[in-house]
Amino acid sequence: MEILRILKDYLIVINIFFAMVIIFYERRRPVFTLFWITVLLLTSYFGFIMYLFFGMSFKKRRALAKYYTEEIEELEDRKKLDEINLAFEKWNGVQSYLAGTLHNRMSFHNDFEFYTEADNYFKSIIEAIKEAKKSIYMEYYIFDDDEVGKPIYDTLLNKAKEGIDIRIIVDGAGTRGVSRRRIRELRKNGIKIEIFFPSYFPFLKIGNLRANYRDHRKITIIDNEVCFSGGLNIGKDYVGKGKLGNWRDIGFCLKGEIVNNYLHEFKRAWKFVKKDKSRDMNLDFTLNKEKIKERVPLQLVSSGPNYEFHTIRDTFLNMIIKAEKTIFIQTPYFIPDETVLDSLKIALISGVEVKIVIPSIPDHAFVYWANQYFYGELIELGAKIYKYRDGFIHSKLIIVDEEIALVGTANFDYRSMYQNFEISVLVLGDKVKTLVDRVESDILNSDRVDLERYRARKKREKLYESISKLISPIL
Repeated sequence: MEILRILKDYLIVINIFFAMVIIFYERRRPVFTLFWITVLLLTSYFGFIMYLFFGMSFKKRRALAKYYTEEIEELEDRKKLDEINLAFEKWNGVQSYLAGTLHNRMSFHNDFEFYTEADNYFKSIIEAIKEAKKSIYMEYYIFDDDEVGKPIYDTLLNKAKEGIDIRIIVDGAGTRGVSRRRIRELRKNGIKIEIFFPSYFPFLKIGNLRANYRDHRKITIIDNEVCFSGGLNIGKDYVGKGKLGNWRDIGFCLKGEIVNNYLHEFKRAWKFVKKDKSRDMNLDFTLNKEKIKERVPLQLVSSGPNYEFHTIRDTFLNMIIKAEKTIFIQTPYFIPDETVLDSLKIALISGVEVKIVIPSIPDHAFVYWANQYFYGELIELGAKIYKYRDGFIHSKLIIVDEEIALVGTANFDYRSMYQNFEISVLVLGDKVKTLVDRVESDILNSDRVDLERYRARKKREKLYESISKLISPIL
């Protein structure tokens, strides 16, 4: 008994220590600071364990910053950029913000192909890998060795025999469906594969002790000319063969100048996982404008916990503030921070039509109830909320005034806005209409949330919502 008493005292001291670290060393938003201080001081015996899982590390943030601050070479000349800005003058502020924070300028010589079916998306990736002549770079949160991932791994092994430079980054928490045996096989055959923040206990199938700082990106780059990205990880869930059934997501293929931006993001991630501070990774990017069939204005939006600005969150905010007619949002996790939520409320009161499409089935219980809490604050102001009934909606998309869209890996939640490494692309011009059509099509397969029924929900539901709202900063 004496040992237990001493252990409890130690736990209390540890909790107080972590609280002091948060107050004096962590550069957080006040909501995160207050949340963790409350958890640590009120949960004397296990608060520090929660902090190990979900807390942010200022030490790791500084380490990450060494690899994610390199500026990108500009390909567009100033005259061409001025022409683009004139054509989309309303959105100059968004473009300028991203250029100033990420050094990624809007580019014009690009192709953008949007996939409506996941099967076709993965088939296109495999075909592109088969056609690769020089290099294959892949970065994924989930890259499972199942009926979807296995054919890709096998194709990569075949291409490795041709001496092609193949590099893969997989997240240490997301990708748990790859055996150590498979990783050894890949490395033995010359494929360079690295784990982003690997688990402290790789021999256990319990995931990673750190829930934050995850590499949530999904990128395949072939020969430095073609890039596949979007919300689709590699695994059977994403073709509708998982426990949630039919899966609704967005994948796309990019060609042109925008690929150079994705290349630099991959290079930074690779240098981090290899702890390589040199500039020796040859990206060998050349643009043949004659191969580009379209002229789609695109601008990359990357983010991470080490960045000085919360670029994903700020882009959401920039777009919403500029809205004059419509805001369409598709997301599996609708958990906005207070500022973004207030901007949506202001838009609604100002007469902007807001449509939000979310899942009707949960993949995480707390997230499901948090979704309900946050959209509840908007539905009272006239927002149209739709729950997708034909499976699980996993698209990450916001469209404003049918003129500008942000699509990629970032969810509409705290984790994507503040904690994970994300990568999305800003789309302007005629291609936005294809994304609008996608949302309208999904709405036809959704049930609108009735305001009266929402108001009449049970007390138990309201309790679940309130609890989920309290822990929303770590969802």
